[in-house]
Amino acid sequence: MTKHQFFYRIAAASLILMLALCVQSCHTKIPYSGPPDPVVVIQPSQPASGSQTGGSSASEPVIAPSSVSILHLVMVADTNDRKIGTSTVIDSMYMQELFRAVAGQSKGKLFLNKTVLEGYAISRQNLLRAIDELMVRANDIVVFSYSGHGHRYTSTASRWPLMDTYVEATDFLTVIEKIRSKNPRQFIVLADCCNNVIDTGYYLKAVEPSRGSFLYETIERMFLNSRVKIAASGSIPGQFSAGDSRDGGYFTYSFVSNLTKALSSSAGDWGTVFENTKRDVVQKTAKQPPEYRQEPQYQFF
Repeated sequence: MTKHQFFYRIAAASLILMLALCVQSCHTKIPYSGPPDPVVVIQPSQPASGSQTGGSSASEPVIAPSSVSILHLVMVADTNDRKIGTSTVIDSMYMQELFRAVAGQSKGKLFLNKTVLEGYAISRQNLLRAIDELMVRANDIVVFSYSGHGHRYTSTASRWPLMDTYVEATDFLTVIEKIRSKNPRQFIVLADCCNNVIDTGYYLKAVEPSRGSFLYETIERMFLNSRVKIAASGSIPGQFSAGDSRDGGYFTYSFVSNLTKALSSSAGDWGTVFENTKRDVVQKTAKQPPEYRQEPQYQFF
């Protein structure tokens, strides 16, 4: 074997190894063993068409002791959109970091099980299947968050928006009802999208949320002992939802900021979190033209 042949074989072997590692990183399944959290990240490179799903949303079951609660986080972000993709990436990052911190500071009483749908994987079929396949126990928590375009029709009966998932839109009310039917102890269902018949947005900047350690006593009260069941969207019927490429969706950012503040305070509670989120968005957009003002809505169940 010549020197050139030897180095050629070494280079070829290195290339094969690098390709194998890249393939693994495109579809990550981390076995559950406490932190770090188990996660299924779905982000195919090609759009779904017809009945194709663009990727599997099935995750391996999380096996946790009965003495702990599983916090199921389903994050759906339209990261491929040319107008708001950068904003939704930030939304997804903030939500994942927030609930990873909540679980991480729960003294082992909350285990995070995370499913992330991004890019062309956010088809209606993938989204609903991800919810259907959650193995929810009686003491578990479900958090669902959608960041992307949305709209409604004049014939839309409910107050909630239609989320612009691929192939076919997904009614946010359908998501709420599916999660309610699983009977978790607690659920928080969020849609940061427009609720207007036009699915474009007006972009604003938000304020950086405070960072710091959470109080275990507040985590215990708001997550471990709470039975709150709530749904919220970024705007009321007929309105746009705002965001920008620095801070993400204004509704998501305000929610993350206010929940962060609540968890850092001994007086934090869910009603205050959502009321302050609504207040902040209303105040931020109050001086905008009427068609660009935004008022989040929420409902306890």
